[in-house]
Amino acid sequence: MSALAHYLEGDGLATTLVALVREHALAMRPPRALWVPFELGRPFGAPGNAAQQARVLRAALALLDRPGPGPLLEDFADADASPADDPDWRFAAALDADDVIAEARVLEELWRVASGQRGFTTVGISGFSPRAAVEFIARYFDDEPMPNPAGMARVSRARYAIDDIKAAYLETAALLGGHPSSRQLLDWFWETTRAGALLRDFNERAYRSEDRNLRLISGSLVPAERSIRFRGR
Repeated sequence: MSALAHYLEGDGLATTLVALVREHALAMRPPRALWVPFELGRPFGAPGNAAQQARVLRAALALLDRPGPGPLLEDFADADASPADDPDWRFAAALDADDVIAEARVLEELWRVASGQRGFTTVGISGFSPRAAVEFIARYFDDEPMPNPAGMARVSRARYAIDDIKAAYLETAALLGGHPSSRQLLDWFWETTRAGALLRDFNERAYRSEDRNLRLISGSLVPAERSIRFRGR
């Protein structure tokens, strides 16, 4: 979005944007940006909090009235108003397994029950089941990787497989009971599951790959604060 803002400003159109990653805004130096302290995927704050969402929008638009020249980066004053953690929440099943594919097989059975009760799922963009998506990523860098079905480039399939893995695990955890916050769900996935560890490792290998397309997607697979590189600072 920062690059797009520079492009539009070059054509004389004033821009303002909401930034979730402060470091990116500092590096890209968009003409006007409002940094917000919310989770990735929630640039306007917690779902259902219309009052806070309106404050974010007004604060971002108010930057258009500020004197230039930019770049201008302002911090949003509100704290994150996401729902509080549930201190009693635990993942309501056992995923103990010897390897990530065995874990995914157990998870898939739970996911099928949970998504059936819900009536819909966001899993499926890769064309794989959750277990197959995990196997595709686990074998991606092997000498004999899992075959890529026709109709999608291999790198694109990997990206969508990762989206499906995250969706399957998080949907299942959210639907099995309790009232976990989104932060609890993410902590559970990234910090305790074999699949979370697999994706962190894949992201690191993609970042260091000679394949330019893999390097390009490596910035969008794992939240920066969950990455191996971030932890090594």
